This record gives sequence, C-alpha cells and structure tokens, in this order.
Amino acid sequence: MKKIIWLLGATIPLLISSCYVEPYETGYYSEYQPVLMTRTALESSIKWVEPKILGTTGKIYIKGDLLFINEKFEGIHVYDNSDPSNPVAKGFITIPGNIDISIREDIFYADNTRDLVTFRVANGNSIEFLDRNENVFPELRPPDVFGIPSEYTAENRPENTVIVKWILK
Repeated sequence: MKKIIWLLGATIPLLISSCYVEPYETGYYSEYQPVLMTRTALESSIKWVEPKILGTTGKIYIKGDLLFINEKFEGIHVYDNSDPSNPVAKGFITIPGNIDISIREDIFYADNTRDLVTFRVANGNSIEFLDRNENVFPELRPPDVFGIPSEYTAENRPENTVIVKWILK
C-alpha cells in the first residue's frame, strides 16, 4: 500500500508538469493607444525649454538651491528654490517617456522611454547631455493591462519607433 501511494505521489506531479500550455501573449486588449516617436527623434529630444505648467507629477528632488519635479512621460521642471516659500520656475527639461529620475552628486539619471540617459544641469539654466544607454528598460506598457497588445508590438508598428506614453482611445 505504501508503494502505491509513493508511486502515485511521484507520478502525478510528473504528469501535470508535462501539460505545457503555450502562453497566449497576443490576447491583451487595452483602452489605451500608444504615442510613438521615431528612434532618431527620441535621441535628439532632450532639451532645455521655457518653464511650463505642472501636469501629472512624480518624484521631487532638491539639489542645492534647485528644485526638480518630474512630470510623468514629459520631463523635469526646474525651479530656483533659494526661497522655499516662493520657488521660481527656471525651465523644463523635455525627456519623452520619462517616469523616474535620480540624482547623484551633480549627475542626473533619467529614463527616456527604454533608454537610460545621463546629464548635468549647468547653473540651473541649461543642461549638458552626457550619455545614452539604449534599451536598458522594458517597453512602456498600457496602464490597464499587463502586456502590450499585439497590434502595438515592435513587429506590428512602424519601423524604428518607440512608445513614449499611452493615451485613452
């Protein structure tokens, strides 16, 4: 009797593990559609521009007298924070697809959709671009499903494009 129980206990997991089912990755449906940008446009998109009104904000960093506020999928607002009760907008750094930023010493790290970019803010009035590491991060997914719907995967959209954000259809 013990041998039969042991034999069943050993063979049932083997039988179950042999039932491999191909994952159905193309079955995602989303209420969102991607905003695409060519790789060439993405690589020249990081710029210092005039201040703009805050939108959907993310992380906030203070470095010396400067205040940096991340605006999701758009870039970073830069403020003169020498008087914390009255910060003054100095400019905006456009970084399409940006969700996260980090600062170490005087180097800024940011995601530029799939790429990791590094730069330095010079005197709070301009940026000095330092480096780009391509395809470090996974592709941006729509906020309402786990994967990218098949019609928007890299194979099914214009060549050399990246997703910089998702908007409601």
